[in-house]
Amino acid sequence: MGGTYSSRDFLLLACVGALAGTLNGLIGTGGGIVIIYAVGKMASAGRGGLSRRDVFATAVASVLPISAVSAVIYAVGGVDLPAGAGRFAVPAVLGGVIGGFALDRVKGKIVSAIFSLLVMWAGISLLLRSAGVL
Repeated sequence: MGGTYSSRDFLLLACVGALAGTLNGLIGTGGGIVIIYAVGKMASAGRGGLSRRDVFATAVASVLPISAVSAVIYAVGGVDLPAGAGRFAVPAVLGGVIGGFALDRVKGKIVSAIFSLLVMWAGISLLLRSAGVL
């Protein structure tokens, strides 16, 4: 990440990274959300010199190795990774290419709104499902 960070910022980013990795390993998601929130707060406070676009790109670049390590640990630990996972991987990679190019063309506020709506939808859906409503 570009810009200048204080010792406190580095400590905060290390804690955020540890939390992101733990969430990703435990529930398979959430690491990017934590990274976007924390780095976004720092950026909006003028620390780090990052734009909204940079914040989302930082989260994506961080989540890739976190996910790869989690998948390897699952496999080594005996978790049977479904053969059908490949059916999601190829379209997801293609979607990542499309999204990566779109990030340069879509306003940061729109990307933030899409992200916020997706997080809200996921949270509400999970709560309703755990309550037996869905």
